[in-house]
Amino acid sequence: MVELKPTDGAFFLGPIVTFISLFFMTGIVTDRLDLLIQTIQTNIAAMALAALGVILIAIAVSGHSPEISSRTFMTLESIGLFSAIIGFFFYASAMTRETIGATYYLTISLSQLLVGLAIWSIGIFLITYAGISARRKEEGIVFLNAWLTLILACFFIWEVFLFNLHL
Repeated sequence: MVELKPTDGAFFLGPIVTFISLFFMTGIVTDRLDLLIQTIQTNIAAMALAALGVILIAIAVSGHSPEISSRTFMTLESIGLFSAIIGFFFYASAMTRETIGATYYLTISLSQLLVGLAIWSIGIFLITYAGISARRKEEGIVFLNAWLTLILACFFIWEVFLFNLHL
């Protein structure tokens, strides 16, 4: 008989949350700068919502997986961190802003957006799966450091490389 665990609900909820986030990813044509900035912020929030869905899936998968070794933990954390940073860059750079006269255009390259979202999701999954499947205190500290590094790296990418998008 199959054993049900408290994390099994995440198998259902994770894909739904990720799917819902796709409805918030949109482009815009407007003459108001505030609506343009709000649309960009909504797209980034949708990416964070997609990450939440992937985190729920990783929690569900790790609930049925055995504890991983330190070597596997470090490998998954490093690959996941690199993948999530690259995915964020691809996702955010899929949005391009143009100003023609007094009208602002926010165009989204669908293929680049989906590639970025897939790479981002793989990275988030690997970081979360490794952090939850490793049960030692030292690995928990590395797990939290990986999340902090990811947040700071994404902020750095947004502010330095993608400054033309949000100005």
